[in-house]
Amino acid sequence: MQPCISLALAKECFMKQAIESYQQHQMLGLNSKTLEQQIFARLCYQLSHCLAGDDEFARLQVMADCRFFWVTLRARLQDDEHPYPLELRQDLISLADIVLHELLKDPQQADLSLVLAISQQLADALKA
Repeated sequence: MQPCISLALAKECFMKQAIESYQQHQMLGLNSKTLEQQIFARLCYQLSHCLAGDDEFARLQVMADCRFFWVTLRARLQDDEHPYPLELRQDLISLADIVLHELLKDPQQADLSLVLAISQQLADALKA
């Protein structure tokens, strides 16, 4: 892979890496629902610990982890071959937009409680 030179190129490289990582995990035998539930559970754990403490580094790390996953999930949901129905994918993309809006804010301004609530609801729904 060539080094990213501009911001636009960096974003494109990041998106490609995120999608490739997601697809690689799918090829390992985990279906997308199981994989997403496991990732949501891990992110919820990180978010709850972050909100309980006052560690700025932990806050930055969990925001980066959440951004990476939500950007990847959003890109994957736009794929016509994704197994979820179109209407559900569109609703999840809207949720991803809300979450990403929070995660792109200054770390002290981001509503991580909202990110946790949305992530927890989705983790619970994927368990069912």
